Amino acid sequence: MIVGYLDNSSKNISPDTQRDIVNQYAREKGFDIDVFFAEADIQNIKNNINSQKNTLIVANIACLGNKLATIVENIEFLVSNGFELISVKESLQFDNSKETKQLLNGVKLSIDIRNSMVSTITKKALKDKKDQGAILGFVKGQKCKSTILERNKYKIIQLYHEGKTKKQIAKTIGCSISLIFKYLQQYPELKTKMREI
Repeated sequence: MIVGYLDNSSKNISPDTQRDIVNQYAREKGFDIDVFFAEADIQNIKNNINSQKNTLIVANIACLGNKLATIVENIEFLVSNGFELISVKESLQFDNSKETKQLLNGVKLSIDIRNSMVSTITKKALKDKKDQGAILGFVKGQKCKSTILERNKYKIIQLYHEGKTKKQIAKTIGCSISLIFKYLQQYPELKTKMREI
């Protein structure tokens, strides 16, 4: 059975465009698509097909997932369940052969290498920041900025009444000026009280 798979996620080209690409590929190769499926999870296709030898055609490799690890997992699932997989755009063909397994192992290795590189680079950057004296993470006993503002709301009103600018208020309270602006937007009644005084 020859199956066309349509990915209906918003991150891919439209299902209609995918259908056109798959149908054009079939015409060029001289066969017809028996059925199209548009499943949310490509692994559900196995439940809908009873024949032993199946060919699954997708418009592009992104139809198989939005992460490389997911794509590899879906390819492994399909070929291990007797599907031959064709990705039209990339001109890729996967089956349950030794070559496909080697290719997928190579891709998995590259994913592991990339993850290791990201982890190493992140750890190094954090260490450099710490060596420069930056405090990393949430300091034990440190109060949340919104708690500081809440505790000082009457002081904010008083400072505003004294003619202090929002920048001066922020410096006095110990927070950023943008936090003062956000706080006043979040509590318009406080802004009104500031005007009334």
